[in-house]
Amino acid sequence: MKVKQIIDDIAGGMWLVKTGIFKHAYFVIYIFFLILVYIGMSYGFENSQIKERRNLGIIKDLKADYTGKTAKLLYQSKRLEIEKRLVEYNSKLKNPTEPPKRVIIER
Repeated sequence: MKVKQIIDDIAGGMWLVKTGIFKHAYFVIYIFFLILVYIGMSYGFENSQIKERRNLGIIKDLKADYTGKTAKLLYQSKRLEIEKRLVEYNSKLKNPTEPPKRVIIER
């Protein structure tokens, strides 16, 4: 019978009343609240780190794309390439025969 009484006390919560833990209920609730805040903050930090890693990957891809497009544009802007394109499109533009001159405006 003694064992049954002990099990009933533990299962029924009477051991909490007998040990006087309810005197510290506010402290226990405070600690529980701090644990919840800690879990929430760590979850938020983890999500922000995941987003940061994803954004770094996107930035890396965009940088590679930018570098490729810049190289292509620099290649296409060469004088010889421009002349080839003008011939290809049957343009009537001709190469300049004189070098460029500086225009000075006097006031």
